Amino acid sequence: MKKIGIIVLLLTMTFSVAAYDLVDLTDSFDNFADDTADALPMMAGMGLNWNDAYMGMFPRFGIGLTAGAVFIPADSFTEIADLIDADGLDNLPSIGLPMPMYTVDARIGIPILPMDAGFKIGALDTSSLLDSSDYSLNYMMVGGDVRYAILKGKLIMPELSVGIGYTYLRGEVLVPAGSSQTVATDLGNLTLDDTELFFDWSANIFDFKVQASKKLLLLNLSAGLGYSYGVTTAGGGINSDNISGLDDAQVTEMASLYGIDIDSYGIDIESEVNAGALRLFGGAGLNMPLFKLDFGLNYGVTSQTLGLTSNVRFQL
Repeated sequence: MKKIGIIVLLLTMTFSVAAYDLVDLTDSFDNFADDTADALPMMAGMGLNWNDAYMGMFPRFGIGLTAGAVFIPADSFTEIADLIDADGLDNLPSIGLPMPMYTVDARIGIPILPMDAGFKIGALDTSSLLDSSDYSLNYMMVGGDVRYAILKGKLIMPELSVGIGYTYLRGEVLVPAGSSQTVATDLGNLTLDDTELFFDWSANIFDFKVQASKKLLLLNLSAGLGYSYGVTTAGGGINSDNISGLDDAQVTEMASLYGIDIDSYGIDIESEVNAGALRLFGGAGLNMPLFKLDFGLNYGVTSQTLGLTSNVRFQL
C-alpha cells in the first residue's frame, strides 16, 4: 500500500500557528459529524458484499478477504482546514478523502431454509506502517448479516435475496497540528502547545438490502439496493501537551457553556447524530470452481459517497 501513501500525502502536513473562535471550531466539528453520519453506512457496507445474492443452504460455505476504500466527503475536512489555516487539507480529491479498509468475511448456508448467514471483522492501525507514529489512521469494524433467497436463480431467472445486518464501526484520523494554537472563548483565550488534530467516529449501523445476481458462464453479475440507519457519535478536536490561559474553574465553566470536553489533554467536540442512508451497489466477478474473485462499486445516494471493493474467497 506504499505505507498508505495517499493518506500520508493528504494529511501529513504542518499546521501554522492559528487563532480562531471556539464557537467556529465547535460548529465545524458538528458539520463534520453530520457529514460523517451520512458516509458511515458506506463504510459499514464493506465486507460481505459478495456478488452471489444467494450462496445456498448448508453445507455451502465460503471464507475470504475483502479490501477497498470509501471516500469521505472532502467538505467534511476542508471546513476545519480553512478555519485553522491547514493548507494541506485544501487539496483533497473532489470525490473525498480515501479511507482504506479491509475485512475477513465468511458465509455459511443455513439448513432447511433457503438462507445464509455472514460474519465480518476488520481492523487497521497505520501507525505501525508509517515512518512516524505522529500520523495515524485506524479503524475497527465487526458485523454480520442474514439473507433469505426469494429466487434461487434457476434457468433464466436470477438469484434474488433480501437481507438484514448489523455492523459496529469506529475509526480515527490523527494529524500533527503545529507547535501552538490560540482559541478565543467568552472567558478569554486558550493557548494549546504541541498540538494534534483528530477526527473520530463510532456507530451502530442497521442495514436492510435486496440483491440480484446472475451467472453467465464464468461471470457473475450483481446489483442491489440497500438502506442503512446509523446511531452515530462523531466529531474530533485538538490534543495538546499543555493548555494555558484559563484557570481550572474557567475551563470547567467553559466546557459546560459550550457542551464540550476540555481538560489538560485538549479539546474534544463530539456530536450524536442518527441518520439513514440509501445506497446502490453492484459488481462483476469470476465464478471459478472453489475460488471466486469479485469487484464491486457502492454509491451512497444520500451522501454522494463512493466506495470501491474487491474480494477473493474460497467457496464451496
